[in-house]
Amino acid sequence: MSLTRRAFIHRMAQLGGYSAAFASMQALGLMPAVGQSTLPQLPADFGKGKKVVILGGGIAGMTSAYELRKAGFDCTILEARNRPGGRCWSVREGTKVEFTDGTTQTCEWQGGDYLNPGPARIPSIHTHLLNYCHDLGVPLEVEVNTSRSALMQSPKLNKGEPVQQRQVVHDTRGYLAELLAKAINKHTLDDALSKEDSQRLLEFLQGFGDLGPNDRYTGSMRAGFTTPPGAGPSQFVLHKPLKFSELLAADMSTGEFYEEQIDWQATMFQPVGGMDRIAYGFAKSLGDLIHYNCPVTEITTSDHSVTVAYTKAGAPQTITADFCICTMPISILATTKNNFSPETKKAFTGMPMLALYKVGWQSPRFWEKENNIYGGISFLHDTVDLVWYPTANLFSPTGVLVAGFGSELQYNSVGGNGDPSPFGALPTIEAKLDASRKAVELLHPGRSHLLAKPIYVNWAKIPYSLGCFANNLIPGSQPAYVQLEKPQGQTYFAGDYLSHLVGWQEGAILSAHHAVERIAKQLHT
Repeated sequence: MSLTRRAFIHRMAQLGGYSAAFASMQALGLMPAVGQSTLPQLPADFGKGKKVVILGGGIAGMTSAYELRKAGFDCTILEARNRPGGRCWSVREGTKVEFTDGTTQTCEWQGGDYLNPGPARIPSIHTHLLNYCHDLGVPLEVEVNTSRSALMQSPKLNKGEPVQQRQVVHDTRGYLAELLAKAINKHTLDDALSKEDSQRLLEFLQGFGDLGPNDRYTGSMRAGFTTPPGAGPSQFVLHKPLKFSELLAADMSTGEFYEEQIDWQATMFQPVGGMDRIAYGFAKSLGDLIHYNCPVTEITTSDHSVTVAYTKAGAPQTITADFCICTMPISILATTKNNFSPETKKAFTGMPMLALYKVGWQSPRFWEKENNIYGGISFLHDTVDLVWYPTANLFSPTGVLVAGFGSELQYNSVGGNGDPSPFGALPTIEAKLDASRKAVELLHPGRSHLLAKPIYVNWAKIPYSLGCFANNLIPGSQPAYVQLEKPQGQTYFAGDYLSHLVGWQEGAILSAHHAVERIAKQLHT
């Protein structure tokens, strides 16, 4: 049965998330390749006498102000929150997490522990973000995104008992290598390979799968031990290979392929002390250009200027500028009064907002002491399907375990987000926390009682966000993308959703650079 492109992309999204879907769309020629920044090199007085109002103090907004200020523009950022960063946010002791339904949680973690509810890792290929960290003096450390000591669990595998990721990965490789070696030895590939290439491939498979005599897979040191190497007369004992039929039935491919996506490959980084260190680095540099607690109420744009109405301390205010860079989430723009074109207003609802969530618990670091897990992610087949271990402060007494990270809504390949996910369908926060605790118990039997002081973040209920990010990878979203690329009078839109790195801070930066470039071109002409 043939596989349509839509079905293929949907399958890739299920296996590896939206980054995998995007990579597939690029490979099929459905998305342009990601290019370098379009940021122009402007003289220090290029924008002298020109005023720019920037709506939103997230990474896109602060990047815009940072670059425009260097070129002599007079910049003002209006930020609705009382902090910089938008989704670049870290929850730590004293942080209040407030939902639009009135639910409030106060973080009580001590010892410097924190949770990044939004972005939590920086790929080494996101060079513009790394450069800003350098320029702003934000210290970075390695983020361990994958650990072969992490666990995988399925009721269809190993009688439901969790196994190390290295076992699943290398046993699967071994069996696949054995099967292909058998096909070569039976000459079933003679019409596809020359005799010389068949021999070369056979030699490669022996190393790839760690095959033994007669090209059979009987286990590998790569998959780990039941008795590790020691001294004296003791002998190490390898893990008995998992059953191939169980590996296929369990389908742990999401975890096996997780680090293969280009944006999740080693080496990855994180700011020391939390992702919001980047936001506060920008804020320190920009100083009083940022005006907090200033939610926008109306945007009026023309061919010559932009007037923005907002409130500050409850009092109505207005500001008029030559240009506006609007980085507000489209979920907020959809309900903000404006004089944009009907096509643009429609585009604000043309990209579904992902309803992502995270659950973090403070806990003694039992995973380090008992499982030798230092960072990385464990995967399982349950309502909560992953547990993410902290990289920060390794060997310290406590850490924040992320037991649950995903969407409250199911991905719908036909266009948009559909019905609630199994996690999203849980009726209460208590039920969601129970599911989170259960995932830890399945992976680490007898240890879930150590979890304490949970923090649950649902981005669909975070004020001034109403979703984590607009998903421009959903089929049918391209018209909205194209429309929002067009300026409305003197107003330009920017944000990660107007990049081909949707959901990443690098995408927000590149989109900000693109807005600066277009303003510069307009002034130059």
